Amino acid sequence: MEDDVDAMRAVLPAPTVDSRPFWDACNADALLLQRCGHCAHLFYYARRLCPACGGTELRWEPSAGRGSVYSFSEVHVAFHGSASDGRLPYTVVLIDLDEGPRMLSRWVPGGAASPAVGQRAVVRFTSVSGQKLPFFTAERD
Repeated sequence: MEDDVDAMRAVLPAPTVDSRPFWDACNADALLLQRCGHCAHLFYYARRLCPACGGTELRWEPSAGRGSVYSFSEVHVAFHGSASDGRLPYTVVLIDLDEGPRMLSRWVPGGAASPAVGQRAVVRFTSVSGQKLPFFTAERD
């Protein structure tokens, strides 16, 4: 789902050679994770070396973009100055993806205004200044 959210303040990525496939996939409404060809460890966020074994044989795999809320925090302080005061509060979430990795992201209201620990969540790609970001919302039954 694409929502051009001009009212939303977000730190936009500066893709590197290692992270560009991830961000290109986000722009195509797909969530990718990396897997090590040496030890088979699946991980998030994009890196040049496997965090488990240091291997360099990395490949990209699609994620279903579903998981459970591990933790969350509502942000009530404007870290971007007074220009972002009207964009508060927002919620930061840690999502345990079904495939295993834990992902830091933001919660966007859908079925539930606020998340709950253990709640099922699904990725929702939200366009901010031309870049789609993988935010999460409540998974509908």
